[in-house]
Amino acid sequence: MKTIVDEAGEVIAKATDDHTLIGGHHRLAVAASLGQRLFWRDTGEPVKLDLFFRHKFYSTDSLSRSPRL
Repeated sequence: MKTIVDEAGEVIAKATDDHTLIGGHHRLAVAASLGQRLFWRDTGEPVKLDLFFRHKFYSTDSLSRSPRL
């Protein structure tokens, strides 16, 4: 298991070794939106947030719904 921390060393989220988030989804999103720099605790390397925010976005209007995943 890997841990994502902020610049102060506070735990933000936890992920598996293959970078699948298992906790801290909301805290990670908030930290990213605030522009905080995040790091892997074990290596000190910066976290690449695009690994976690690869979502498909569907356009919606009043007549259609997003497909269920």
